[in-house]
Amino acid sequence: MNDPTLLQKHQSEESIYSPSRPLLDINRLVALVALVGIVAFGLRAVSLRQEIGEMLVNPPLLKTAMQAAAGAPISATEAAETLSGQGAVSAFQARAMSRITQRAGQWATAEAWLVQGSGDADAGFLAQFELCLLYWSQGRRDYAREACRDTRASALFWLNRGYVDDQSGERAEALAAFQMAAAVDPDLVAAWHQLGHALFASGRYEEAILAYERVMALSSIPPADVFHSLSRAYLETNNPIMARDVVNRGLILYPMERVLYLAMADSYRQEGDLDTVESWYVRMLQRWPYDASIWARRGELAAAAGRLHEAEEYFQEATAIKPEDIGYWSSLAAAAVASGNKPLARDAYQKATALRPDDAVLWLQSGRYFAEVGWTSDARAAFKRALELDPDNDEILGRLAALDGQ
Repeated sequence: MNDPTLLQKHQSEESIYSPSRPLLDINRLVALVALVGIVAFGLRAVSLRQEIGEMLVNPPLLKTAMQAAAGAPISATEAAETLSGQGAVSAFQARAMSRITQRAGQWATAEAWLVQGSGDADAGFLAQFELCLLYWSQGRRDYAREACRDTRASALFWLNRGYVDDQSGERAEALAAFQMAAAVDPDLVAAWHQLGHALFASGRYEEAILAYERVMALSSIPPADVFHSLSRAYLETNNPIMARDVVNRGLILYPMERVLYLAMADSYRQEGDLDTVESWYVRMLQRWPYDASIWARRGELAAAAGRLHEAEEYFQEATAIKPEDIGYWSSLAAAAVASGNKPLARDAYQKATALRPDDAVLWLQSGRYFAEVGWTSDARAAFKRALELDPDNDEILGRLAALDGQ
Protein backbone atom coordinates (compact mmCIF):
# COMPACT_ATOMS: atom_id res chain seq x y z
CA MET A 1 0.00 0.00 0.00
CA ASN A 2 2.94 2.28 0.65
CA ASP A 3 4.62 1.52 -2.66
CA PRO A 4 6.38 4.79 -3.67
CA THR A 5 5.72 4.03 -7.31
CA LEU A 6 1.98 3.69 -6.81
CA LEU A 7 1.89 6.81 -4.64
CA GLN A 8 3.76 8.84 -7.28
CA LYS A 9 1.43 7.58 -10.00
CA HIS A 10 -1.61 8.46 -7.90
CA GLN A 11 -0.34 12.01 -7.24
CA SER A 12 0.36 12.45 -10.93
CA GLU A 13 -3.21 11.45 -11.83
CA GLU A 14 -4.59 13.87 -9.25
CA SER A 15 -2.62 16.71 -10.77
CA ILE A 16 -4.01 15.90 -14.22
CA TYR A 17 -7.66 15.61 -13.13
CA SER A 18 -7.62 18.32 -10.48
CA PRO A 19 -10.78 20.51 -10.59
CA SER A 20 -8.67 23.67 -10.79
CA ARG A 21 -6.91 22.55 -13.97
CA PRO A 22 -9.86 22.26 -16.42
CA LEU A 23 -11.32 25.57 -15.17
CA LEU A 24 -8.09 27.31 -16.11
CA ASP A 25 -8.10 25.72 -19.59
CA ILE A 26 -11.75 26.69 -20.27
CA ASN A 27 -11.15 30.30 -19.26
CA ARG A 28 -8.23 30.52 -21.63
CA LEU A 29 -10.29 28.97 -24.43
CA VAL A 30 -13.15 31.43 -23.93
CA ALA A 31 -10.74 34.35 -23.92
CA LEU A 32 -9.15 33.09 -27.14
CA VAL A 33 -12.53 32.71 -28.88
CA ALA A 34 -13.59 36.20 -27.76
CA LEU A 35 -10.35 37.66 -29.06
CA VAL A 36 -10.78 35.97 -32.41
CA GLY A 37 -14.39 37.24 -32.57
CA ILE A 38 -13.33 40.80 -31.80
CA VAL A 39 -10.67 40.70 -34.47
CA ALA A 40 -13.11 39.24 -37.01
CA PHE A 41 -15.75 41.79 -36.11
CA GLY A 42 -13.23 44.59 -36.41
CA LEU A 43 -12.12 43.39 -39.82
CA ARG A 44 -15.76 43.07 -40.94
CA ALA A 45 -16.54 46.55 -39.64
CA VAL A 46 -13.63 48.01 -41.58
CA SER A 47 -14.75 46.15 -44.68
CA LEU A 48 -18.37 47.22 -44.20
CA ARG A 49 -17.32 50.81 -43.70
CA GLN A 50 -15.35 50.69 -46.90
CA GLU A 51 -18.35 49.20 -48.74
CA ILE A 52 -20.66 51.89 -47.40
CA GLY A 53 -18.21 54.61 -48.26
CA GLU A 54 -17.45 53.31 -51.73
CA MET A 55 -20.71 51.75 -52.88
CA LEU A 56 -23.48 53.36 -50.87
CA VAL A 57 -22.91 56.84 -49.52
CA ASN A 58 -20.75 58.65 -52.07
CA PRO A 59 -20.68 61.95 -50.14
CA PRO A 60 -20.66 64.26 -53.20
CA LEU A 61 -23.67 62.46 -54.67
CA LEU A 62 -25.47 62.44 -51.31
CA LYS A 63 -24.93 66.18 -50.93
CA THR A 64 -26.19 66.85 -54.44
CA ALA A 65 -29.31 64.71 -53.87
CA MET A 66 -30.07 66.55 -50.63
CA GLN A 67 -29.74 69.87 -52.43
CA ALA A 68 -32.09 68.66 -55.15
CA ALA A 69 -34.62 67.53 -52.55
CA ALA A 70 -34.42 71.01 -50.99
CA GLY A 71 -35.26 72.58 -54.35
CA ALA A 72 -31.84 73.92 -55.34
CA PRO A 73 -30.97 74.01 -59.06
CA ILE A 74 -28.80 70.98 -59.84
CA SER A 75 -26.88 69.75 -62.85
CA ALA A 76 -27.85 66.14 -63.46
CA THR A 77 -24.89 65.71 -65.79
CA GLU A 78 -22.36 66.74 -63.16
CA ALA A 79 -24.02 64.46 -60.62
CA ALA A 80 -23.79 61.51 -62.99
CA GLU A 81 -20.07 62.13 -63.47
CA THR A 82 -19.47 61.23 -59.81
CA LEU A 83 -20.48 57.66 -60.69
CA SER A 84 -18.46 57.37 -63.89
CA GLY A 85 -16.19 54.36 -64.00
CA GLN A 86 -17.61 52.91 -60.81
CA GLY A 87 -19.35 49.89 -62.33
CA ALA A 88 -22.49 48.59 -60.68
CA VAL A 89 -24.77 51.27 -59.24
CA SER A 90 -26.30 50.68 -55.81
CA ALA A 91 -29.99 51.23 -55.09
CA PHE A 92 -29.05 54.19 -52.91
CA GLN A 93 -27.12 55.84 -55.71
CA ALA A 94 -29.86 55.13 -58.23
CA ARG A 95 -32.46 56.72 -55.96
CA ALA A 96 -30.24 59.76 -55.46
CA MET A 97 -29.73 60.16 -59.21
CA SER A 98 -33.45 59.70 -59.81
CA ARG A 99 -34.25 62.48 -57.36
CA ILE A 100 -31.69 64.75 -59.02
CA THR A 101 -32.98 64.09 -62.54
CA GLN A 102 -36.59 64.53 -61.43
CA ARG A 103 -35.61 67.94 -60.12
CA ALA A 104 -34.12 68.69 -63.54
CA GLY A 105 -37.36 67.56 -65.23
CA GLN A 106 -35.72 64.53 -66.82
CA TRP A 107 -38.46 62.03 -66.00
CA ALA A 108 -37.43 59.33 -68.43
CA THR A 109 -33.88 59.44 -67.07
CA ALA A 110 -35.20 59.32 -63.50
CA GLU A 111 -37.17 56.21 -64.42
CA ALA A 112 -34.12 54.62 -66.02
CA TRP A 113 -32.00 55.17 -62.89
CA LEU A 114 -34.61 53.49 -60.69
CA VAL A 115 -34.93 50.56 -63.05
CA GLN A 116 -31.15 50.14 -62.86
CA GLY A 117 -31.18 50.43 -59.06
CA SER A 118 -33.86 47.76 -58.78
CA GLY A 119 -31.19 45.22 -59.71
CA ASP A 120 -29.31 45.82 -56.45
CA ALA A 121 -29.40 42.49 -54.61
CA ASP A 122 -29.35 44.13 -51.17
CA ALA A 123 -31.64 47.15 -51.44
CA GLY A 124 -33.19 46.96 -54.88
CA PHE A 125 -36.69 46.87 -53.36
CA LEU A 126 -36.24 50.49 -52.25
CA ALA A 127 -35.51 51.61 -55.80
CA GLN A 128 -38.43 49.52 -56.99
CA PHE A 129 -40.77 51.25 -54.54
CA GLU A 130 -39.45 54.66 -55.63
CA LEU A 131 -40.18 53.63 -59.21
CA CYS A 132 -43.72 52.73 -58.19
CA LEU A 133 -44.18 56.17 -56.59
CA LEU A 134 -42.78 57.85 -59.68
CA TYR A 135 -45.35 56.15 -61.90
CA TRP A 136 -48.10 56.98 -59.41
CA SER A 137 -47.21 60.68 -59.36
CA GLN A 138 -47.36 60.72 -63.16
CA GLY A 139 -50.82 59.15 -63.17
CA ARG A 140 -49.53 55.93 -64.71
CA ARG A 141 -51.44 53.75 -62.27
CA ASP A 142 -51.14 50.51 -64.25
CA TYR A 143 -47.36 50.88 -64.39
CA ALA A 144 -47.28 51.70 -60.68
CA ARG A 145 -49.27 48.59 -59.85
CA GLU A 146 -46.92 46.42 -61.88
CA ALA A 147 -43.81 48.03 -60.38
CA CYS A 148 -45.06 47.48 -56.81
CA ARG A 149 -46.46 44.01 -57.36
CA ASP A 150 -43.62 42.14 -55.62
CA THR A 151 -43.07 44.64 -52.80
CA ARG A 152 -45.56 43.28 -50.29
CA ALA A 153 -44.13 45.45 -47.54
CA SER A 154 -45.49 48.51 -49.37
CA ALA A 155 -49.09 47.30 -49.08
CA LEU A 156 -49.51 48.99 -45.70
CA PHE A 157 -48.23 52.24 -47.20
CA TRP A 158 -50.96 52.15 -49.86
CA LEU A 159 -53.58 51.07 -47.34
CA ASN A 160 -52.79 54.02 -45.07
CA ARG A 161 -52.71 56.34 -48.07
CA GLY A 162 -56.20 55.16 -48.93
CA TYR A 163 -57.40 55.90 -45.39
CA VAL A 164 -56.02 59.45 -45.59
CA ASP A 165 -57.55 60.10 -49.02
CA ASP A 166 -60.90 58.73 -47.88
CA GLN A 167 -60.94 60.94 -44.79
CA SER A 168 -60.07 63.92 -46.99
CA GLY A 169 -63.02 63.21 -49.26
CA GLU A 170 -60.79 62.10 -52.16
CA ARG A 171 -62.90 59.06 -52.96
CA ALA A 172 -61.36 58.25 -56.35
CA GLU A 173 -57.82 58.50 -54.96
CA ALA A 174 -58.76 56.36 -51.97
CA LEU A 175 -60.21 53.71 -54.28
CA ALA A 176 -57.03 53.67 -56.37
CA ALA A 177 -54.85 53.36 -53.26
CA PHE A 178 -56.90 50.45 -51.90
CA GLN A 179 -56.64 48.75 -55.28
CA MET A 180 -52.86 49.15 -55.07
CA ALA A 181 -52.75 47.65 -51.59
CA ALA A 182 -54.77 44.62 -52.67
CA ALA A 183 -52.68 44.15 -55.81
CA VAL A 184 -49.38 44.41 -53.93
CA ASP A 185 -50.46 41.97 -51.20
CA PRO A 186 -53.40 39.81 -52.33
CA ASP A 187 -53.59 38.22 -48.86
CA LEU A 188 -54.04 41.49 -46.94
CA VAL A 189 -57.59 41.28 -45.57
CA ALA A 190 -57.80 44.96 -44.63
CA ALA A 191 -56.98 45.98 -48.21
CA TRP A 192 -59.84 43.94 -49.69
CA HIS A 193 -62.15 45.10 -46.90
CA GLN A 194 -61.56 48.78 -47.61
CA LEU A 195 -61.56 48.20 -51.36
CA GLY A 196 -65.02 46.64 -51.06
CA HIS A 197 -66.33 49.68 -49.19
CA ALA A 198 -64.80 52.08 -51.73
CA LEU A 199 -66.27 50.17 -54.67
CA PHE A 200 -69.68 50.00 -53.00
CA ALA A 201 -69.65 53.75 -52.35
CA SER A 202 -68.82 54.29 -56.03
CA GLY A 203 -71.79 52.20 -57.12
CA ARG A 204 -69.58 49.46 -58.57
CA TYR A 205 -71.52 46.72 -56.84
CA GLU A 206 -70.36 43.70 -58.84
CA GLU A 207 -66.72 44.59 -58.18
CA ALA A 208 -67.54 45.22 -54.53
CA ILE A 209 -69.00 41.71 -54.33
CA LEU A 210 -65.71 40.26 -55.56
CA ALA A 211 -63.74 42.25 -52.98
CA TYR A 212 -66.01 41.25 -50.10
CA GLU A 213 -66.00 37.61 -51.17
CA ARG A 214 -62.20 37.78 -51.09
CA VAL A 215 -62.40 38.94 -47.46
CA MET A 216 -64.72 36.02 -46.69
CA ALA A 217 -62.23 33.61 -48.26
CA LEU A 218 -59.20 35.02 -46.43
CA SER A 219 -60.69 35.53 -42.97
CA SER A 220 -61.96 32.76 -40.74
CA ILE A 221 -64.18 35.26 -38.91
CA PRO A 222 -64.98 38.17 -41.27
CA PRO A 223 -66.14 41.44 -39.66
CA ALA A 224 -69.90 41.84 -39.27
CA ASP A 225 -70.01 44.82 -41.62
CA VAL A 226 -68.62 42.64 -44.43
CA PHE A 227 -71.66 40.36 -44.22
CA HIS A 228 -73.96 43.38 -44.22
CA SER A 229 -72.22 45.20 -47.06
CA LEU A 230 -71.94 42.07 -49.17
CA SER A 231 -75.64 41.34 -48.72
CA ARG A 232 -76.47 44.95 -49.70
CA ALA A 233 -74.29 44.63 -52.80
CA TYR A 234 -76.18 41.50 -53.82
CA LEU A 235 -79.48 43.34 -53.32
CA GLU A 236 -78.21 46.19 -55.50
CA THR A 237 -77.56 43.64 -58.25
CA ASN A 238 -81.08 42.17 -57.81
CA ASN A 239 -79.90 38.94 -56.27
CA PRO A 240 -81.94 38.59 -53.03
CA ILE A 241 -81.27 34.86 -52.77
CA MET A 242 -77.51 35.37 -52.47
CA ALA A 243 -78.15 38.27 -50.13
CA ARG A 244 -80.06 35.96 -47.79
CA ASP A 245 -77.33 33.34 -48.00
CA VAL A 246 -74.78 35.90 -46.84
CA VAL A 247 -77.05 37.15 -44.06
CA ASN A 248 -77.67 33.62 -42.79
CA ARG A 249 -73.92 33.02 -42.57
CA GLY A 250 -73.52 36.33 -40.77
CA LEU A 251 -76.21 35.63 -38.22
CA ILE A 252 -74.43 32.44 -37.17
CA LEU A 253 -71.43 34.54 -36.07
CA TYR A 254 -73.30 37.72 -35.11
CA PRO A 255 -76.79 36.77 -33.88
CA MET A 256 -77.41 40.23 -32.40
CA GLU A 257 -76.30 42.28 -35.40
CA ARG A 258 -79.37 44.41 -36.15
CA VAL A 259 -78.38 45.44 -39.68
CA LEU A 260 -78.31 41.81 -40.77
CA TYR A 261 -81.96 41.43 -39.78
CA LEU A 262 -82.79 44.55 -41.77
CA ALA A 263 -80.93 43.19 -44.79
CA MET A 264 -82.87 39.94 -44.52
CA ALA A 265 -86.19 41.82 -44.42
CA ASP A 266 -85.14 43.95 -47.37
CA SER A 267 -84.30 40.84 -49.40
CA TYR A 268 -87.87 39.56 -49.01
CA ARG A 269 -89.25 43.03 -49.63
CA GLN A 270 -87.38 43.13 -52.94
CA GLU A 271 -89.23 39.98 -53.93
CA GLY A 272 -92.60 41.38 -52.82
CA ASP A 273 -93.05 38.86 -50.00
CA LEU A 274 -94.51 41.37 -47.54
CA ASP A 275 -95.78 38.78 -45.07
CA THR A 276 -92.27 37.43 -44.55
CA VAL A 277 -90.95 40.99 -44.26
CA GLU A 278 -93.52 41.64 -41.53
CA SER A 279 -92.41 38.50 -39.69
CA TRP A 280 -88.82 39.73 -39.67
CA TYR A 281 -89.88 43.14 -38.33
CA VAL A 282 -91.82 41.40 -35.57
CA ARG A 283 -88.80 39.26 -34.76
CA MET A 284 -86.62 42.37 -34.59
CA LEU A 285 -89.03 44.22 -32.31
CA GLN A 286 -88.98 41.28 -29.94
CA ARG A 287 -85.25 41.85 -29.58
CA TRP A 288 -85.25 45.65 -29.87
CA PRO A 289 -88.69 46.91 -28.79
CA TYR A 290 -87.52 50.52 -28.51
CA ASP A 291 -86.00 50.84 -31.95
CA ALA A 292 -87.94 53.68 -33.60
CA SER A 293 -86.58 52.98 -37.07
CA ILE A 294 -87.98 49.43 -37.05
CA TRP A 295 -91.41 50.70 -36.00
CA ALA A 296 -91.25 53.23 -38.83
CA ARG A 297 -90.28 50.56 -41.36
CA ARG A 298 -93.16 48.46 -40.16
CA GLY A 299 -95.42 51.49 -40.58
CA GLU A 300 -94.21 51.99 -44.15
CA LEU A 301 -94.91 48.35 -44.89
CA ALA A 302 -98.44 48.57 -43.43
CA ALA A 303 -99.18 51.76 -45.40
CA ALA A 304 -97.97 50.13 -48.63
CA ALA A 305 -100.27 47.18 -47.95
CA GLY A 306 -103.23 49.53 -47.30
CA ARG A 307 -103.37 48.78 -43.57
CA LEU A 308 -103.60 52.49 -42.72
CA HIS A 309 -104.74 52.23 -39.10
CA GLU A 310 -101.88 49.83 -38.35
CA ALA A 311 -99.52 52.25 -40.08
CA GLU A 312 -100.75 55.06 -37.80
CA GLU A 313 -100.14 52.86 -34.78
CA TYR A 314 -96.61 51.96 -35.83
CA PHE A 315 -95.66 55.55 -36.69
CA GLN A 316 -97.03 56.70 -33.34
CA GLU A 317 -94.74 54.18 -31.64
CA ALA A 318 -91.81 55.64 -33.57
CA THR A 319 -92.66 59.23 -32.62
CA ALA A 320 -93.12 58.24 -28.98
CA ILE A 321 -89.65 56.65 -28.90
CA LYS A 322 -87.93 59.40 -30.88
CA PRO A 323 -90.11 62.53 -30.81
CA GLU A 324 -87.36 64.77 -32.19
CA ASP A 325 -87.25 62.98 -35.55
CA ILE A 326 -89.07 65.07 -38.17
CA GLY A 327 -89.31 62.13 -40.58
CA TYR A 328 -91.47 60.06 -38.25
CA TRP A 329 -93.94 62.92 -37.75
CA SER A 330 -94.14 63.50 -41.50
CA SER A 331 -94.82 59.80 -42.09
CA LEU A 332 -97.46 59.80 -39.37
CA ALA A 333 -99.13 62.83 -40.95
CA ALA A 334 -99.19 61.14 -44.35
CA ALA A 335 -100.70 57.96 -42.88
CA ALA A 336 -103.33 59.98 -41.00
CA VAL A 337 -104.20 61.94 -44.14
CA ALA A 338 -104.60 58.71 -46.10
CA SER A 339 -106.85 57.16 -43.44
CA GLY A 340 -108.93 60.34 -43.01
CA ASN A 341 -107.89 60.82 -39.39
CA LYS A 342 -108.05 64.64 -39.38
CA PRO A 343 -107.16 65.32 -35.72
CA LEU A 344 -104.11 63.05 -35.90
CA ALA A 345 -103.00 64.60 -39.20
CA ARG A 346 -103.28 68.14 -37.79
CA ASP A 347 -101.33 67.19 -34.66
CA ALA A 348 -98.62 65.47 -36.69
CA TYR A 349 -98.19 68.44 -39.04
CA GLN A 350 -98.06 70.86 -36.13
CA LYS A 351 -95.41 68.77 -34.40
CA ALA A 352 -93.41 68.52 -37.61
CA THR A 353 -93.46 72.28 -38.35
CA ALA A 354 -92.56 73.02 -34.73
CA LEU A 355 -89.48 70.83 -35.09
CA ARG A 356 -88.49 72.44 -38.39
CA PRO A 357 -89.95 75.97 -38.46
CA ASP A 358 -87.75 77.12 -41.36
CA ASP A 359 -88.82 74.41 -43.81
CA ALA A 360 -90.93 76.12 -46.50
CA VAL A 361 -91.80 72.82 -48.17
CA LEU A 362 -93.18 71.39 -44.94
CA TRP A 363 -95.32 74.49 -44.29
CA LEU A 364 -96.64 74.34 -47.85
CA GLN A 365 -97.45 70.65 -47.49
CA SER A 366 -99.36 71.20 -44.27
CA GLY A 367 -101.16 74.22 -45.78
CA ARG A 368 -102.33 72.10 -48.70
CA TYR A 369 -103.87 69.58 -46.34
CA PHE A 370 -105.51 72.20 -44.13
CA ALA A 371 -107.02 73.86 -47.21
CA GLU A 372 -108.21 70.50 -48.53
CA VAL A 373 -110.12 69.64 -45.35
CA GLY A 374 -111.51 73.16 -45.00
CA TRP A 375 -109.40 74.49 -42.14
CA THR A 376 -109.04 77.90 -43.73
CA SER A 377 -107.37 79.76 -40.88
CA ASP A 378 -104.80 76.99 -40.36
CA ALA A 379 -104.15 76.87 -44.10
CA ARG A 380 -103.72 80.65 -44.36
CA ALA A 381 -101.26 80.69 -41.43
CA ALA A 382 -99.26 77.84 -42.97
CA PHE A 383 -99.14 79.52 -46.40
CA LYS A 384 -98.08 82.86 -44.93
CA ARG A 385 -95.22 81.22 -43.07
CA ALA A 386 -94.21 79.37 -46.23
CA LEU A 387 -94.26 82.64 -48.18
CA GLU A 388 -91.98 84.30 -45.62
CA LEU A 389 -89.47 81.53 -46.19
CA ASP A 390 -89.94 81.37 -49.98
CA PRO A 391 -91.31 84.74 -51.18
CA ASP A 392 -90.98 83.95 -54.91
CA ASN A 393 -92.99 80.73 -54.85
CA ASP A 394 -95.90 81.13 -57.28
CA GLU A 395 -97.89 78.24 -55.83
CA ILE A 396 -97.93 79.81 -52.36
CA LEU A 397 -98.98 83.19 -53.79
CA GLY A 398 -101.75 81.52 -55.77
CA ARG A 399 -103.07 79.54 -52.81
CA LEU A 400 -103.12 82.62 -50.57
CA ALA A 401 -104.97 84.53 -53.26
CA ALA A 402 -107.48 81.71 -53.54
CA LEU A 403 -108.08 81.74 -49.79
CA ASP A 404 -108.47 85.53 -49.73
CA GLY A 405 -111.02 85.31 -52.53
CA GLN A 406 -113.25 82.92 -50.62
